[in-house]
Amino acid sequence: MRVAESSTKLELAMTYSAYREMELVPCSVAEDVSQAILDLAENPQPEGAVMLEDAKGCYYLAVDAWYILYHLTEDYDCLTVLGVLEGAQHTVH
Repeated sequence: MRVAESSTKLELAMTYSAYREMELVPCSVAEDVSQAILDLAENPQPEGAVMLEDAKGCYYLAVDAWYILYHLTEDYDCLTVLGVLEGAQHTVH
């Protein structure tokens, strides 16, 4: 599912499962999480983003108690949101 494209030519996409997980985010933080996802199109490696050691190109970004899991291509031209998870204790497949 294609979400947006920034002026820097970074394509932003979201998996269907991540889209469904966004529905679980409480209204009180949903806007912050959504804005953080959109901001990734402008800056795919913001302060606070952490690269996962065993998953090449995968990062997570904490927003309140929620974690945006995403993959950035080697050429930095496409970013795919893989999940929006509550808490940091999740397995990456």
